[in-house]
Amino acid sequence: MSRVPAAMLALAGLVLAPALRAERPPGTRYLAQLAPDWDLHGSMGALALHYRARGRWSLNGAWLELWMQDRARPPGYAARVFLGYDGQKHDFIAHWLDRFGAAGARVVDSGRLSERTLALEFPSPEGAFRDTLRLAPDGSSGTLLLEQQEPDGHWSRFARYTLARPAAPAPRGAPHGP
Repeated sequence: MSRVPAAMLALAGLVLAPALRAERPPGTRYLAQLAPDWDLHGSMGALALHYRARGRWSLNGAWLELWMQDRARPPGYAARVFLGYDGQKHDFIAHWLDRFGAAGARVVDSGRLSERTLALEFPSPEGAFRDTLRLAPDGSSGTLLLEQQEPDGHWSRFARYTLARPAAPAPRGAPHGP
């Protein structure tokens, strides 16, 4: 008896999946521009940084997964950022997972899109972080500003990057397309 409902659910999922994918919320159109590949050049303080990133849809199109890795050999930093759009609350959610582990991944950020700019805030007892992503109208370039909130409440720059489409393919080991 328990196998019948499961089989019916599986069949319903197969029938409904194409319709659900076709009706993506408008916010996911912005996220779709983060696929597939990017070069990020920037700095954190006086330290110059260069990352390669690859965006792809994951978990049946529920999240845009942005894989990032430092171009240094060996890489000094790697992260996976999961970005999603909540069509009911009309906001974006991000989970930032990086090589520093679970302690830094306890917070979930959220934010809103205003024209071509997505501002996400990460609450934290040590001081909030804010990521501001601006994409060009054609999705070919952009900027990413990371800021931290100081104890007195003002925001200071943590890191800043320019985003451009790479001239060469993504590095080996990067996740491949959807």
